[in-house]
This record gives sequence, C-alpha cells and structure tokens, in this order.
Amino acid sequence: MRAGLDSTSDVKRDDSIKIKALLHKDVSTRVSVGGKKYLIITDDLTPRDGRITTKVYLGGAIVLTRDTDLNEIAEEDLTEKKVLGLLHRQHEMIAELLRKESQKKTMTPSDYLDEVRELLQRKSNRRALELLGAALVEYPDEPFLLSYYGCLEAVANKNVATGIELCERALALLDKRFPADKERHFPTFYLNLGRAYVAAGRKKQAVETFEKGLSYDASQKDLLWEMQKLGVRRKPVFPFLQRTNPLNKYVGWLLHKLKGYA
Repeated sequence: MRAGLDSTSDVKRDDSIKIKALLHKDVSTRVSVGGKKYLIITDDLTPRDGRITTKVYLGGAIVLTRDTDLNEIAEEDLTEKKVLGLLHRQHEMIAELLRKESQKKTMTPSDYLDEVRELLQRKSNRRALELLGAALVEYPDEPFLLSYYGCLEAVANKNVATGIELCERALALLDKRFPADKERHFPTFYLNLGRAYVAAGRKKQAVETFEKGLSYDASQKDLLWEMQKLGVRRKPVFPFLQRTNPLNKYVGWLLHKLKGYA
C-alpha cells in the first residue's frame, strides 16, 4: 500500500506498510517532516483489550497516541474486515495529520498553548488533544505541551498509563531546562499530573501531587478546587490567617524547600 505525495512536498512516506495476519495485525509507516523522521505504528490488539492503538515515535520516544475503543461497536458488526478497515483509516488519518502539519505556517509552543487553553475553556477537550498532538510533532520535547497532552490523554482519551508517563516526563524536562522558573510553573505541571492520577483512580497519588503543587503556590485555585473535589482540605501553616495570606504561602513554600533538603 502506497500513498502518492507531491514530489515538492517536504513529507516523504516509505512505501513499506506491513500487515501481519491472524488475530493480531499491525501497520507501520515512516514519515519525514521537516527533517525529522517519524515512525507510525498502528496495532489491532483485539481480542486482548478491545482497542486499535496508533503510536507515533520519534527517536524511540512516543510523541503521539490515538485509540479507537472497539467495545463501543456492536459485537455482530465487529468482523475482521471491519476491524482491519478501522485500523487502516486510523493509521492513514495520523499519517495525513503529519503531512498537513509540514505545510502549515510555523507556530511556536506558546501559540499552540494559547489555542489549547482557549479550547479547554470551551470544554473542547478532544479538539485540544488533537491540537497538542500536532504541536508535539514539531516540538516533541516541549515540557508544557507534554504536560497538557499527558493530562488530556488520561482524562479525555482514558489512556491513563501513557498520560501519567508523559506528565512525569514533562516535569523532569521542566526541572532540567528551566530550574529558575520551576516555582512559577510547577503548580500547573502538578495540576496536570494530579488530574491524570484522578483519571486513573489513584486518589492517594493525586492528593500527594496536588499538595506538591500547592507547596509552590498555596493559593492556586485549580489545585484547591481539585483537592476540594476529592474531599481534602489542605491545612494552612498558620490557621489563624487566611490560607491565601502571603505569610501562609511563603512559609508553606519554605517548609517544602527545607523538607527537600532533609
């Protein structure tokens, strides 16, 4: 199977697409975008977990994942021919997404994040997830994009293991790249990771993660709201002061720092 592309395009697709027979099938395609070489692999994992999963790799790391849940399809319609058709359509959709991204006007990570935040405000989680996937094609190691993508992968796409892994990777990248700014950005990163834990049903880890975020900013409204939804109210350092008081915020942050050196 081979898709013909304009020879002037900066996207080249390998003409080798492999299909394995029997119950497990996979399709793989190599795509080059702007000098970066991606490997797209789509697996039909039925009947093991009822999903068709497409993963995009860059340098061995997963930069994009897309799932189709076959459990939502009536059993009588779940023929081998239909599953194979779904597998190919999903695979080709991701390959086409990569091709289109190469022809778009260049956007910065901040441009993508602005659009993503606007979509999230409108509760368009799926569209935000798709946009983040496109952004990560261009910026696979951008911690802000990874953090939001991981959160939505867990919350909107129910792919909790990958979502948590990406949120943790984003935190590690942020700490390494922007050590001076981590106090300012860590609350959001812990918020995203905590929400991924909530989606996975791991309440204890979620609470601990939200607590870490609040240690950097005790007045962060989204973190406080998530804690409230879990039925947890964080005690301020000085109960006789409002929890948003700068003294509570600063001493809480200081105690967190000292704890890290203990």
